[in-house]
Amino acid sequence: MKKIVAYVDLRYTLRQPTGVDKHIARMLHGLQATPGCDVSVLASRDQLLESGKIPAGSSLASLPCYRLPLSNREARMLWAVSPWPAADRFCPAADWLYSPQELWCPATHLRTAATVHGVTYFEPELPGYNSPWAIFERARADWFYRQICRHADRVLSVSRYVERFLVERFGLPENRSEVVGNGVDACFFAAGCGPSVPCDEDRVLVVGGLNDWDGARYVLDVARALLAARSPLQIDIAGTFDDARYVRQADALPNVRRLGYVDTSVLATMMPHYLALLYLPAIESFGMVALEAMAAGLPVVACTLTAVPETAADAAAYVDASQAGEIVDVLHHLRRDSASRQSWIAKGRSRAEAFTWDACVNRLAATFLA
Repeated sequence: MKKIVAYVDLRYTLRQPTGVDKHIARMLHGLQATPGCDVSVLASRDQLLESGKIPAGSSLASLPCYRLPLSNREARMLWAVSPWPAADRFCPAADWLYSPQELWCPATHLRTAATVHGVTYFEPELPGYNSPWAIFERARADWFYRQICRHADRVLSVSRYVERFLVERFGLPENRSEVVGNGVDACFFAAGCGPSVPCDEDRVLVVGGLNDWDGARYVLDVARALLAARSPLQIDIAGTFDDARYVRQADALPNVRRLGYVDTSVLATMMPHYLALLYLPAIESFGMVALEAMAAGLPVVACTLTAVPETAADAAAYVDASQAGEIVDVLHHLRRDSASRQSWIAKGRSRAEAFTWDACVNRLAATFLA
């Protein structure tokens, strides 16, 4: 039996789940259910109840927990400059110390592993790349990623795109690297395998907030191009991470509707009713939204930026995110040509089948059980 202790920032387990939050919960619970694995959590004192337990609202509340006698802030500051106190002191008899997010937690005797989810601040396309804020965040990420790549026994990436970056920038040895990926929740596959449902051929779905990272300016340019072409197509946007600048612009467009936060299971059932998913993120280290749509039977019109082409492969209709007129033409083609739309649906379902949480957990468990 391998005893695996996961060092987690519990704030990521107490909010509405998005990419990293889902990864933490799915991987830890999946490991706990894997024969030969015994999983516990190591969390900072200020994130635990007085009893030392994980708060009931956390997705990890059912797991046993070790208490780190440091606040979250203290731990991060200390471990940024020193390997002390080593985490071995707080989780005796463990075999692995594992962080399912980009946190460095040093140990003296335990084997260590950490997952890197994204390289956002290193992307030259990042809006404000040279701003003081971005420079500071990049320097901080550079420091912690360097610690992880130098000292972790296993560095786990969510995509080949991220792995290549770590190898090229930080010299991560490939024999200490593993791509574990991300998975699509079962509710999306269920939505895509259910009875055929009528789609509203006049509605296009966008999943992600109105912000620079999620490509808000591209989406709103498409909305304006649709209006200029007197197109009947409407855009629905699901997401809450919004920039006030783009919210004002969206509210002024009659063909844009903001849906706010949509629960995962509800989103899955909604997807097959749309004409297509419009997916134009400026920065993306994996591309989960595209896979979820594919699993649910929704064609994907995607940009070629960052990791999107690697994840979606040949199962998406690719466009230049900056060419709104081109994107309008592709959407209109899908609306007119039912056979073409069904072909993209079939390609998407086939692609999504390669991305399940069970497969991700199996790859991770193999690392720990080897």
